[in-house]
Amino acid sequence: MTRCPGCFKPEQATYCGACRKRLFGVKKVPFILPFSRPAYDQVKLGVTTDRMSISGIQTKISLALNAGRLEMVMSGGQYILKPRPHGTFKRLDMVPINEHLTMQIARQVFKIEVAENALVAFEDGELAYLVRRFDVQPDGQRSLQEDFAQIAARTEEAHGMNYKYDSSYEEIGQLIRRHVAASPVDLERFFTLVAFNYLVNNGDAHLKNFSLIKNEQADEYNLTPAYDLLNTRLHLPDETQTALELFKDGFETESYKANAYYAYDDFVEFAQRLGLVERRYKRILEMFISKQEAVFSLIECSMLSEECKNLYKKHVNDRISAFSYSLAGLRI
Repeated sequence: MTRCPGCFKPEQATYCGACRKRLFGVKKVPFILPFSRPAYDQVKLGVTTDRMSISGIQTKISLALNAGRLEMVMSGGQYILKPRPHGTFKRLDMVPINEHLTMQIARQVFKIEVAENALVAFEDGELAYLVRRFDVQPDGQRSLQEDFAQIAARTEEAHGMNYKYDSSYEEIGQLIRRHVAASPVDLERFFTLVAFNYLVNNGDAHLKNFSLIKNEQADEYNLTPAYDLLNTRLHLPDETQTALELFKDGFETESYKANAYYAYDDFVEFAQRLGLVERRYKRILEMFISKQEAVFSLIECSMLSEECKNLYKKHVNDRISAFSYSLAGLRI
């Protein structure tokens, strides 16, 4: 270990001081978990069959911090552990590293608020992804959080197996406007996050991967920190370009009709439908076009395989090209 498994700071044997404070609030928590992957699998079998993330194949379990050690618990944990999933998709051993890297790109390059996260290792050396729950308060109480499938009252029972994909980002924007008092701020945050997911090829950014959380002191709702960010195309090469359509009711821009991919004109239209200020959404779009070097630098810092590093860079380059293209000449 030569870099911090939280932020990639060089010349670190374990978590740097800043990451320890953000993640754990205590002086020392080992990078190595006090249990093995087989022990995790055994406990997981007795806890739940719930699955999440890439097409529903990535399992998770709660962890609690007790006396400086992360331990598996049935309930009340402050952390979620997500190890390498089992399945037939490509490069699954890279999934935890991919998710951690993508969350760090969001935080460090694009200043997107994300759930606190890092890599950890089982006793046998296998890496896993660790995320701190933002809905657990210091006293252990949970804040009220609802994802947009819940807010839109969409369920598998009522709407079928694809319920969390049968919507659009425009419709999520309408729900933010309806339920968030400071909606102009959160709509801009939401726009930035949708654009980020497009940049990093996250085809799993569905209704359940965006949420509102209640601020008890202000008695109002706000968009949560971002979570479940990863480049799904590394594992599912034929994944759709976005989990949801940008626009409701099947609307397509002239650019999309001509090219069959989202480009600058599509995101301008999307920003306008969200009611964003022109100079601000143009600045956001230019940010995604101009940060290639910074993104590539973090990719190189990661523990992805060389194959995955090269693929990730290619995928980002493809999307930068898409963001840069304007059929209507709007990018001036």
